Amino acid sequence: MARPYGDPVEILTAPVPAQSPFIPGDAKIVVGVVAPASPDPIPIVLLPGFEYRMVEWRHPTTHEIHWRLERRKSSRLDED
Repeated sequence: MARPYGDPVEILTAPVPAQSPFIPGDAKIVVGVVAPASPDPIPIVLLPGFEYRMVEWRHPTTHEIHWRLERRKSSRLDED
C-alpha cells in the first residue's frame, strides 16, 4: 500500500528577477515556505529518507495559484 503524503506547507513564489530567452515570462522562483511564526519566508530544508512533491492549488475565491510541498517517508527497495 502506498504511503500518503503529509506535512503540507505552502510555498511562496516570486517573479524571476532576470529575463532570459530560456525562461518563460510567467515563470516563478521559490522564495521559501509560509509559516505563521515568521514574517519572512523560511528556506526549504529537504530531509534525507523522505520523498517530496509539489502540488498546484488554486484558491477557491481569488483563483490565484499557490503551491504546496508535501513529503512522505521514502520507500526502500530492501523493505518487505
